[in-house]
Amino acid sequence: MDQFEEVFTLCRDEQERTGFIEGLLGAVRNPRSRARVVLGVRADFYAQCGDHPELVAALQDAQLLVGPMTEGELRAVLTQPAAHAGLAIEPALVETALDDARDEPGALPLLSHALLETWKRHRGRTLTLGDYLAAGGVQGAVAQTAEEVYAGLSPAQQQIARGIFLRLTAIGEGTVDTKRRASLEELRGDAGETGLVLERLAAARLIAVGEDSVEVTHEALIRSWPRLRAG
Repeated sequence: MDQFEEVFTLCRDEQERTGFIEGLLGAVRNPRSRARVVLGVRADFYAQCGDHPELVAALQDAQLLVGPMTEGELRAVLTQPAAHAGLAIEPALVETALDDARDEPGALPLLSHALLETWKRHRGRTLTLGDYLAAGGVQGAVAQTAEEVYAGLSPAQQQIARGIFLRLTAIGEGTVDTKRRASLEELRGDAGETGLVLERLAAARLIAVGEDSVEVTHEALIRSWPRLRAG
């Protein structure tokens, strides 16, 4: 169960939240049940788990802290996909991207997007530092992509896009803002215009559109795009 923190960010009803957690624990503890549950929860929401004693008991001796990727792992993320695709990657790009990602919270999705945008700009068989810098790098690639898509919309569509992103953001109460999943019904508005904006945002990999729901692809966009941070 990934993004378990959504039980705190998206559910505002304490009774409903408690009931859900109790039901989850009951399914695991039932001797006739074959259920096994793995929860993925962000570290900054771990304290909220502590508000539920039975959940604390279940987690006490069954937890694994996943830390940031090591420099070697980040280097592999940078170099191995290019090698598998038969591409070369400039050493200067690798070292610059490592420096950018080293102390960046949530570096992996930012790095992923930066490399995608770098690949889109490459010529020949080599990914260059110039391509990477033109894409905006780790800190700027997601925001740059969002701004480029936004600039290509009409004023009316820009208002729709802002509304979509705001609806896909759960405002933190003592914690950082996080993404939230919204139904297509919730976002519908002007069906024609909204559908077009959703298509544009999805094509740029800024949002993921499911059968009946939408969510931000990169939660880092919420904190990295100045226009969205400005509300």
